Amino acid sequence: MLRRTFFATLASLAFAGTALAQTPAQPQAPVTAAPVVTPAPKIFLTTSMGEIEITLDPVGAPKTSAHMLKMFQTTHFIGASFFRIEPGFIIQIGDLDAQFKGRHPPLSPVELETATNQHIKGAVALARGNALNSGHSSFYFDLADNPSLNADPKAPPNTTGYAVFGRVTAGWEVVEAMAKVERTPTGGPFPGKAPVVPIVVTAIRTDPPPAKPKAAAKSPGKAAKKKR
Repeated sequence: MLRRTFFATLASLAFAGTALAQTPAQPQAPVTAAPVVTPAPKIFLTTSMGEIEITLDPVGAPKTSAHMLKMFQTTHFIGASFFRIEPGFIIQIGDLDAQFKGRHPPLSPVELETATNQHIKGAVALARGNALNSGHSSFYFDLADNPSLNADPKAPPNTTGYAVFGRVTAGWEVVEAMAKVERTPTGGPFPGKAPVVPIVVTAIRTDPPPAKPKAAAKSPGKAAKKKR
């Protein structure tokens, strides 16, 4: 009798275990991974009047900001001089040195991107010629809100305006000081708008820094002669 009771107890426990195993687990809320946010690149522009920090805008102008990051990582702007100062409007720099001699940019022009960026005070934008995709290396700081430089909302995307590729995030007092310097009545591409005392770029560093060139693979030496 005890033996039958023992087996009956085992059977009931086994059945209970099976029933428990078949009970569906309680649903759990899915775990959402936090989005990976990559910090926007920064440019540290050291001039003869102080340092200006520019934070690039890879969202509003991805092609232009990538282009300008590469430009800043070259030596093209070292020795470049600000040649256009218009208080209440813009300050411009690019391919001219302190003697207004030009240097050819090392990169090709970039496509115009103006659909989602705005010229507000502190913005940094790429200058261009009449051709839409002629933005190369000359850039400027907006000293005020300049809606006249924005894209025309009635025009097709990326066919009007000038591309804003970043903003000043530190050193704005340096930019404001530049806007107050004395200007010469002659000289430069914009007579009356160049500073009497040249304002030049003396150093540039970027975050991230330029990628280090890969070391060239060593060519294999001559096979050693087999010893006899």
